[in-house]
Amino acid sequence: MLNALNGSIQAELCRFFNVIDDSYLSTTSVSTAAFCKARMKLSHQAFIELNDDLVQEFYDVANIDKWHGHRLLAVDGSVTQLPQSKELFEHYGRARSNAGMPAVRLSQLYDVKNNMTVDLQVESHAVGERDMALKHLNKTQAGDLVVYDRGYPAVWFYKYHMLKNIDFCMRIVKSSNVVKAFIESGKYSDVVNFPCIEKSLRRCRKDKISTEPLNLRLVRVDLPSGQVEILVSSLTDQQAYPTSIFADLYHQRWGVEEDYKILKSRLNIENYSSLSVEGILQDLHAKLLTKNLASVAAFDARMALILPETTRRYEYKINITFAINQLKDNVVRLMMKLAGAELSRLLISKISKSLSVIRPNRKFSRRDKRFTPNKYPMSYKRVC
Repeated sequence: MLNALNGSIQAELCRFFNVIDDSYLSTTSVSTAAFCKARMKLSHQAFIELNDDLVQEFYDVANIDKWHGHRLLAVDGSVTQLPQSKELFEHYGRARSNAGMPAVRLSQLYDVKNNMTVDLQVESHAVGERDMALKHLNKTQAGDLVVYDRGYPAVWFYKYHMLKNIDFCMRIVKSSNVVKAFIESGKYSDVVNFPCIEKSLRRCRKDKISTEPLNLRLVRVDLPSGQVEILVSSLTDQQAYPTSIFADLYHQRWGVEEDYKILKSRLNIENYSSLSVEGILQDLHAKLLTKNLASVAAFDARMALILPETTRRYEYKINITFAINQLKDNVVRLMMKLAGAELSRLLISKISKSLSVIRPNRKFSRRDKRFTPNKYPMSYKRVC
């Protein structure tokens, strides 16, 4: 299941035993029904715990990149389409009232500097993104800085970060009186008072947390298009965090959007191998763990990277898609101890030679994919 299952189960089983038996065509035969029966004895929680161990080990030994001394994390949600199944409809619901397919809401806590998913939450589509993001705080630590898109800001949500000593930066809508007054002032940065009122007041009383107002910083960012974005942040020290750095800080949130692209387009997480709730959770968390393994390999490859001493027009980065490709089958050899450290070294060396150019200031319009038909029908699975 960690071998990025994308083809039919029978084809993937044949490929798996070819690797296990080190054969062009293994004589070992296991049926699809046997695999499906066996997987129901395995909890998806195993993949979550394995990912937690991987992430913890990574941070214990790696010299990670930080932003002004903070581990820079981003939170974002996404919706993925599920295969048609009565069980999935009842458990997860649908994205729209007229949708013909069930859908599940995902939320991930992502380290944008080191390309690691620290936590993944999977919930019914009816669960709000803020409540899912709140669970991510259990995987944060004091001194972290979390970046959010619009849709998350709320005074009660800020308070939970302050209670855990977690800094944040969020894009905020311009409709509130506090933000309107800031825009009218013409300032580009100011520390303002946010009272706890209406919905936040009710939520704070319900959760039994303080209803006192908060002093937070508002920052204005003028985009090249002429549009104005307003950011709200707990980074109130204007000398330590000058206004000029916030545009780039918020832009780095884009890393979590790119990671969803990797999960959906490279690992094909919507190409499920089961019609049950447990099977869906297994598929999601297994592929996330595979993606994190590829990120660790890419991180090690970047550390081992030696670029030629020539003048280059652009900077280069490790190709994460190629890293995922090289883990196919090799993850079986490593997990089953069919190969040792030498295979790891060869993988790191090969990945370090596949580079992608970093072209600054590239912009593309985003396509609306909400109304695309089922991309991976269960009756017509890929054979390879």
